[in-house]
Amino acid sequence: MAGAPSTAIFSDIDGTLLNSASELTPATRQAIDAVQAAGIPFVIVTARGMQGTFPLLDRTGLVCPVVTYSGGVIMDADRSIIHHHGLTRAQAAEVVAFVEGEHLDATWSAYSFEDWVAPRVDDPRIKAEERIVCARAREGAVSSIERDEVQKIMCLCSAGATYEVERRLRERFPELAIAQSSPTLIEVMRADTSKASAVRTFCDLYGIDPADALAFGDNYNDVPMLDAVGHGYLMANAPAELAASYPLIAPSNDRDGIVLTLRALGYLS
Repeated sequence: MAGAPSTAIFSDIDGTLLNSASELTPATRQAIDAVQAAGIPFVIVTARGMQGTFPLLDRTGLVCPVVTYSGGVIMDADRSIIHHHGLTRAQAAEVVAFVEGEHLDATWSAYSFEDWVAPRVDDPRIKAEERIVCARAREGAVSSIERDEVQKIMCLCSAGATYEVERRLRERFPELAIAQSSPTLIEVMRADTSKASAVRTFCDLYGIDPADALAFGDNYNDVPMLDAVGHGYLMANAPAELAASYPLIAPSNDRDGIVLTLRALGYLS
């Protein structure tokens, strides 16, 4: 396309763009302004849903393209949806039935566009997630979701149970995309859903070669995105086993790691 940008910068939110207090620091905000002023798209790529992403944009005044649900929904800077896909309600209900029927040590949330459904909104794990994303779930079943498209089932695990829950889900649903996005969260999505596929879709839509793009992330579900671009940086606060082997490491989110890396690469003065 004429006038296409030569590169883009993709960033995860939690543990990457935000510090450990879930704040966007002034230095990071200024860096985003600077790269956008230079004509470089800054794109948020998150496992959060739409409902959990909009409060951050509103609070910080960020105006940028956003990938939510790890690629289930892609929006332009004006929040117009330019790509979406997900599980059917029947597929989502099957995952939920397994979590409940096998008494896995987790609760679940189902997400369909701006709808966030949970079986019990008084569950402490749901309450904790609501505090993080500054949004509220509604109590209900998968069958109560209006549209026949569920971008994500999220399993919110009790401490120490995540790896076992993930193992059981992978055994039962090998045809789905299952990824750990934090020490207690597991994302269950359509097989072709990933941050990597979303980055490639975005680059294709905007005429950008992924080899020229940058990405920042801090967890297992970010690694495919980092590998999909020419310059993928894992944050130093990532799990130790990831940081030990990943080739490009940015300083931690509590040290303005994105800012320091962009400055070292010459994107900031």
